[in-house]
Amino acid sequence: MKLLKFIFLLLCTIPGRAQQHPDTIPALSEVIIKGYESNRRMLETPVAVGVVTQKDMMRFSPASMVTAFNTVPGVRMEERSPGSYRLSIRGSLLRSPFGVRNIKMYWNDIPFTDAGGNSYFNLVDQNGIQQVEILKGPGGSLYGANTGGVVLLHTDEPTPADTDPSHSASLQLTGGSYGLLGESAQWKYRNNNFSSSLSQSHLQSDGYRDNTRMRRDVLQWSGASRLNSSNTLNWIALYADMFYQTPGGLTRQQVEENPRQARPGVEDKKVAIYNKTLLTGISNEYRINDKWRNVTSLMFSYTDFRNPFLFNFETRAETNTGLRSKMVYDETIGRHSLKFAAGVEWTYNYSVINNYGNNNGVRDTVQYKDRIGASQLYPFLQGEWWIDNRFQLQAGISSNFYYFTYKRPTDTDDHPGSKRLNEQLLPRLAALYRISQNLSVYGSVAKGFSPPTIAEIRPSEGSIHSNLQAESGWNNEVGVKGNAFNGRWQFDITAFHFRLQEAIVVRRTDNGADYFVNAGGTTQKGLEVYTDYMVIRNSGQFLQNLKLWGSATINDFRFKTYEVENAQGLHNYSGNRMTGVPRQVASFGLDLVSRPGFYLNTSFTYCSALPLDDANTVSADPYRLLNAKVGWSKRLRSVSLNLFAGMDNGLNQLYSLGNDLNALGNRFFNPAPARNYFGGISLGL
Repeated sequence: MKLLKFIFLLLCTIPGRAQQHPDTIPALSEVIIKGYESNRRMLETPVAVGVVTQKDMMRFSPASMVTAFNTVPGVRMEERSPGSYRLSIRGSLLRSPFGVRNIKMYWNDIPFTDAGGNSYFNLVDQNGIQQVEILKGPGGSLYGANTGGVVLLHTDEPTPADTDPSHSASLQLTGGSYGLLGESAQWKYRNNNFSSSLSQSHLQSDGYRDNTRMRRDVLQWSGASRLNSSNTLNWIALYADMFYQTPGGLTRQQVEENPRQARPGVEDKKVAIYNKTLLTGISNEYRINDKWRNVTSLMFSYTDFRNPFLFNFETRAETNTGLRSKMVYDETIGRHSLKFAAGVEWTYNYSVINNYGNNNGVRDTVQYKDRIGASQLYPFLQGEWWIDNRFQLQAGISSNFYYFTYKRPTDTDDHPGSKRLNEQLLPRLAALYRISQNLSVYGSVAKGFSPPTIAEIRPSEGSIHSNLQAESGWNNEVGVKGNAFNGRWQFDITAFHFRLQEAIVVRRTDNGADYFVNAGGTTQKGLEVYTDYMVIRNSGQFLQNLKLWGSATINDFRFKTYEVENAQGLHNYSGNRMTGVPRQVASFGLDLVSRPGFYLNTSFTYCSALPLDDANTVSADPYRLLNAKVGWSKRLRSVSLNLFAGMDNGLNQLYSLGNDLNALGNRFFNPAPARNYFGGISLGL
C-alpha cells in the first residue's frame, strides 16, 4: 500500500508533455520567418522579430509560457495570478488591465484577435504550439489594426509527406509547488495526403495567494490535407474551459505584512473569471500555377464569459466571425526576385454584455444590459523586391474601416448608437542589405492604427465611452543582425523611435472600476539586443552542446502631451515616464546538453524599477529572477523518456509580475510566487 501511495505521489509531481529534450541546440538564424510573407531565414527579413520555439518553451516550467516570452527583448509577459496573462510589445501594456490588446494575433494564418480587439491568449496550451513569431512595431500594412505588434502562432501538426503512414503519441504529467498539477496527451498521424494532431491538456493550481485557484482544460485538433496537387486545406478546432480566481491588488503595506493575502472582500464576493470558448478555423491554399496562389481563411468563435467582481457580476456572450483572403504572386527574373500579396480581411464581433449586482458570487439585480457590435474591414497590398540576393525592398499599405454599434435595452431611451472611425492609410516601407552572407542591416518606417476595444468602449464600470478615439503613430527603426565564427555567435540589435498620438490609458473610478481616456501623445525610444554563442557544438565528448545567451532592452518611454482633469483639478503629466514600462530589462543564461542525455537550462532576469501611476509618484522596486531546469532525456528503443525538475524565483524575490496601474487606494501590487519547484516526466511513442 505504501508503494502504491509513493507511485501516486511521484506521478503527481511530474510535469507532463511528451517533450523530448533535443540532442542539439538549434541556431536562431536557422529559423524560417513567415511574417510579412517572408518565408526566409532571420538574416533575410527586414523586421524586428522575436521567435519562441517549442524547444524554447521546454527550457522552462511546462505550466506557463511567461518566462520563455520574457527572454525576447522588447516583450513583457505578465501573470498577475495563475491564468491571468497580459502581453506587452514595446510598452503596449499601457491600456491593458488584463488580457491582450493593441496586438494582432493569428493562428496558422487564421485571425485569432476578434473585431472587438481582444485575444484570449490565456486559453492557448503551449503543448500545441510549434513556434511563435513576435513581429515588433506596427504591422498595419499587412495585419490591420495594431500599434504594438503582431503575434503569429504556428501549430505543431506534421505536414503531409510522401512517406509511409506514421503515428506518434505522447503523455506528460506535471506537478509542483502551490498545488500545481497537470497532464497532457497528444496523438499525431500523417501520410502522403493527410496529417493530424489531436491534443488534450489539463492544468490546475491552488496559487500562491489567497483566491488564486485556477483550472484550464483544452481540447485541440489541427491538421492539413492535400486535396490534390494544387489544393491544401488546413484547419484548427479548439475548445477551452478555463476558471481562475483573481485576488486583487494590494498596497505596499499589505504586501509587507502578508504578500499571500487577497484584497479584502474578494473572497466573500467569489471574484473569478469563467471562460468557455469554442474556436474553429479553416485555411485553404490553392496554387493556380507556379507563380500565383490564393490563401483564404475562415474563422468562427463563441465565448461564454462570466466575471463576478467586487461591485458587479458581468456576463458576456461573444460571437465572432472572420475572413481573410490574399493573392500572392512570386516570380524570379534574372537576378531579381519579386513577390506581391494583395487581399482583404474582415472580422465581426457581436457581444451581449449584462451587468448584475454580485450577491456573494450569485447574480442579483440587473444593472445594465448592452448589445454591442464591432466590424473591421481592411484591404492590404504588399510588394517585395530582391536584387541579386543582396538588397531587399518591402513596401506595403492598407486602410482600416472600423464601425461599432451599441444599444442598452435597460435604458428608458434605448435608441441605438453607432460610430465609424475615420479611415487611415497605413503604409510600411522596409529595406535590407546583406553586407555578406552572415551580416545584414535593415531599416523600416511604418504607421500603426489601433481603435478602442469593446472592453474600452464599454468598460467594467458600465458607461458607454463612444467618444474614445483611435490611437495611431509612426515607428522608425534600424537594425543589424548576423552571425560569425562559423555560425557559433549570432546577434540581433534594433533601435526604434515610436511616436504615438491619442494614446489610450486606463483610469479608475472611486470604487475601483476601470475606464479609459485618450492621453494625448507619447514618444517611445528603445534599444533591443539579443545574442548567443555556442561554446561547444555537436561535440562527441561528454559535454555535447553548451550555449550562452543574453538579451537586453533599454527604454526611454515618456508622455509627450498628457493632461487629466479630475476632482482634484487639472494635472499635467507631460514629460513623465510612461506608466508600467521599466527602463532596463536584461536576461541571460546557459543551455547545456551532455552525451548521456543530462541537460541543464538556466536563466537570470533583471528588471529595473517602473512607474505605477501616470504622475510617477509610486514605483515598483527592481527585481532579479533566477530560474533553472535539469533533466535526463533518453530514447529506450521505441520510447523516448524525459525526466526533469526545476526551480522558479530561486532568489526568493518579493516582486509583482503584473501591477495594477493607476490603482485606486494605492493597490498596485500583485505579489508573484516565492521560490517554488516543479518536476516531471514525459513519454513519447
